[in-house]
Amino acid sequence: MRNDAYESIAPAEVRGHPIPRHGIGRYEGGRAFAVATGIGRPRGWSIARKHVLRGLGEGLANASSVSPAERLRTAVAAARGALIDACNALVERDVPDAGLVALLLSGGAAHVAVVGDGRVYLQRRGNPQRLTPRDQPAEGLIEGQVIVAETVLDPNDLLLIGSASAFSEAAISRVGGVLQSDAHAPPSALASLLTEPARKAGVGAAALAIRIA
Repeated sequence: MRNDAYESIAPAEVRGHPIPRHGIGRYEGGRAFAVATGIGRPRGWSIARKHVLRGLGEGLANASSVSPAERLRTAVAAARGALIDACNALVERDVPDAGLVALLLSGGAAHVAVVGDGRVYLQRRGNPQRLTPRDQPAEGLIEGQVIVAETVLDPNDLLLIGSASAFSEAAISRVGGVLQSDAHAPPSALASLLTEPARKAGVGAAALAIRIA
């Protein structure tokens, strides 16, 4: 399944300094993607992001012979294990955590896994559909529950994946306006539009826009 994918990351602003809270992972030659969001004190964000995205990639690689849904569950479990191992090596009482949303393109379908409030949307012929649950608790990997879903894809489908902060009212309005005037707007522009309001607000965001060929 071929796709055209672009990413955008906006750092959060902490005491006047830009600090990346979010990270994006690409795996298997662009057939799998993930967005990790640091939870807890800002000094722990980089630890959480790095180990979660690394663990997810290792989990995908080690579960290549099972179904896509099971691969995602295995990969998320590996990400959780990598994060817990990293936290166990810390001496701090308040350990970092991370939310995670992952997307695997396989067998003509989009397979989604989410822990926390990350989101995935499918835009098809002008109709948006949310693939992740609404009112999902903003919990992290350490204690949060993983939700897995899938949907069959059509050519020219557009997938938008990102942190909750990438889907603010302002971001959704801007992307919706662009798609209304040009249904084939480039993913590079859409990804940037999703993160720009969060950049200006100083809260940080990460987003991927993926057009299915």
